[in-house]
Amino acid sequence: MGNPKNRNHHKESDDMKKKSVKILISGLLVILWMGIVFCFSNMDTYESNSKSKGTINKVIIATVATTNKIGITDKHPTEERINQVVEWLNPPLRKCMHASIYFGLMLLLLNVFRIGNKKLTKSIIISLIICFIYACLDEYHQTFILGRTGQFRDVMIDMTGAMIATIFYLSCYKLLNFKKKILKQEKLCLF
Repeated sequence: MGNPKNRNHHKESDDMKKKSVKILISGLLVILWMGIVFCFSNMDTYESNSKSKGTINKVIIATVATTNKIGITDKHPTEERINQVVEWLNPPLRKCMHASIYFGLMLLLLNVFRIGNKKLTKSIIISLIICFIYACLDEYHQTFILGRTGQFRDVMIDMTGAMIATIFYLSCYKLLNFKKKILKQEKLCLF
């Protein structure tokens, strides 16, 4: 039998190593996500628009085919009609994409800081500041790309995504804490 102090020391050391690995992996995910944002922003207007329009076109065609197949609809839109819908949907969906990318970035940042045992409020504030700075840098970066512009409106859309992520995170946090309290109370009631 070993010394209990040594066992505790080894357990603490193992816990610290696991925590360090989690922080490292989470930090790498943040950097990877930021790299993806950079790649999207590095596309010129034609490439960026054609990718988003192409994706919307595929989704529309797949949706029509699926709803026709299962009998919900019996539509057979012309290519011209599909292109009209793509043109109509492209601007708002591109803005939603802005918000969703920063939704993801915010969650990844919160994860890093929470693993590092930062207080919730501090984690949120630091993560929001990082998102804001990165959104501003991203818009500035776009001013150097052919046909792209940097717009503060897009920074605000990005920050809307980050704020929605914050609300989502807080809701999950409160729900989990509420569930823990109930389970704890149930255990106390059993004894």
